[in-house]
Amino acid sequence: MAMLSLLKRWLPLAIVLVVFTLYLVAIQPHLNSYTSDEIWYVSAARNFINEVGLGKYLIKYGVTLAPSPPCNVSGASPVIYYKDYLMAWYSNVTYTQLRNVLDNSTCIVRFGYYYPDKQSIVTYLNLEHPWLGKFFMVLSMLLLGDKPVSWRVPSMILSALMLILVYYIALRISGSIAYASLASVALLMDATFRDMGIIALLDVYVGFFTLLTVYMYFTKRYTASAITSGLAVASKYPGAFTVFAGAYLETYRRNGIWGLIYIALAFIVFIIPQLPLVYLVGGLHNYVSDVFFYLKWFTEPRPPGPVASNPLDWLIGIDSFVNNVTPPLYAMGLPGAYLVALAYSLALIEPHLRSRLFNKLSINELSIPVMLLTIWLGYWLVFILGDTTLYSYYTMQFAALVPLVLVLAMSRAKPKAKIWVVMAALAGIAYGISVQWRMLYSLITAIA
Repeated sequence: MAMLSLLKRWLPLAIVLVVFTLYLVAIQPHLNSYTSDEIWYVSAARNFINEVGLGKYLIKYGVTLAPSPPCNVSGASPVIYYKDYLMAWYSNVTYTQLRNVLDNSTCIVRFGYYYPDKQSIVTYLNLEHPWLGKFFMVLSMLLLGDKPVSWRVPSMILSALMLILVYYIALRISGSIAYASLASVALLMDATFRDMGIIALLDVYVGFFTLLTVYMYFTKRYTASAITSGLAVASKYPGAFTVFAGAYLETYRRNGIWGLIYIALAFIVFIIPQLPLVYLVGGLHNYVSDVFFYLKWFTEPRPPGPVASNPLDWLIGIDSFVNNVTPPLYAMGLPGAYLVALAYSLALIEPHLRSRLFNKLSINELSIPVMLLTIWLGYWLVFILGDTTLYSYYTMQFAALVPLVLVLAMSRAKPKAKIWVVMAALAGIAYGISVQWRMLYSLITAIA
């Protein structure tokens, strides 16, 4: 009987994980090179590996030389020659053949997979973003090899963990297998989650650590939540919204001093993964100068390029970022559900509306809508400050919070309001799935 109860409790999650795994296995062969901004993050990770003297472990994946000419491999012809950037990539070389260039201080030697055709890419370290996520890529490339699927293994693992956490938190909130199943299915059907969860971009890292911060706070592990919020900002600067939400909650729960302690602890955690880069760029002064330069850059519009959007567009699914065309990977999110979840977040936080619509909630439960609303408003702040070229894939940071807010609202709604709260939540999810049908059909067709 106990085994049957356990099976019934976790079978829906197992089914969702199997579907997600099958999707990963089916789509990876179709993404056999750089996808979207992997060109920047993976290249920076490879450059770090070479800069710290570990490039020799990637020699079987090739070698890139610059400038070429004059730096060439003796007795070999390049497979790829980047004429505009004076770079050459060789697929099969030995150390003996490289002796002349390794001893030449004017030659840049980079072991590993071929680079994208971008200016100065062999020295690029992606200092405009923190480095924790790229260290995951570094580790994966060293352990599993410098190839596309290896770059993405950390992202895929963290995405699977997000599905598990969402199911578990929803189960803890509601005590209902049905609600927990709905939450995990809603996350799986979120186009941004599916899009970002399978490629080597930084947003899956900030999304995972944001969700982990909520989990820690929800389970009353307040110090751990400060640590994980620091890991969120160490993955990408918008993780700072996660820190501010946690500090607000601690100020509300205890006092302002504890809110400041929360920020200080998160800041210490943020700094630690950046220390190797401080060394590589020549010291703290250079690193701080770079950080302030790029923080200013984040308040300015980007040059014309990918389809930009604003945080309101994300709620209704327009102007979605395209990560890949065939198969189609559009960071559309789960429009409709996002809109309902934000409306519920306001209602759950505002005391008058909360007292009318919902039963009593603890501060730990309120951490979920507070986190969602803070992140969304944080992106509006960036937009108002001048960066009007935001992209829809930023919603990966809060995608996992959306189904949790919906479950919280449905499970805590007062009897008279419950039917309307549930109907609106289900309608939002249904709408979000329905507007994806063309994309889903094209996706299934492409990988079938």
